[in-house]
Amino acid sequence: MAGAVLLALLFLTGLATKERDNRFCVGCHLHDEKFQRLTATSSADLAGHHHVKDPTVGCIGCHGGSDLRMRFAVWSVAGFDTLRFLAGTYHEPTAMRLPLRDLECRQCHTPILKVVATFQQEGETEGRGGTSYHAIREHVTVKIACIRCHTVHTTDSDAARRFIAPARVVPVCRQCHPTM
Repeated sequence: MAGAVLLALLFLTGLATKERDNRFCVGCHLHDEKFQRLTATSSADLAGHHHVKDPTVGCIGCHGGSDLRMRFAVWSVAGFDTLRFLAGTYHEPTAMRLPLRDLECRQCHTPILKVVATFQQEGETEGRGGTSYHAIREHVTVKIACIRCHTVHTTDSDAARRFIAPARVVPVCRQCHPTM
């Protein structure tokens, strides 16, 4: 039993060290194209945009879990994936097993945007046709995950549009605004 605990602690210590290296992540997950966009000198996707602004931001910054529960879940998945890899039964997943939550985004983005005080200010700054969903005070109570609108690893949007692809966000908006 003590040997298993020691082995688990050694594994987690090694993992905590290696996971800070983006190449370690790419080594198993085979996201070469995403890695190239992350480390490019100009950002082509949201992940790359974060990395350009702060080169210490890497894969684990978003995919590591922002709270202890998610952190252990990430480590559990990594541990099982490692065992599967060593056993020769690992297959690259087609979807994230642990999707990003708003908590991961809010590690750095809190508050998202200052809410405008009056309807008139709203019209002056953004208006009903404006680009800032977060500036419209009626949206404060709406619960939509950040990644439903903001694309992370795709190139169908850019920094000027805050990485919001119209084809992706319009159906989300139409849930409440069917005539939009």
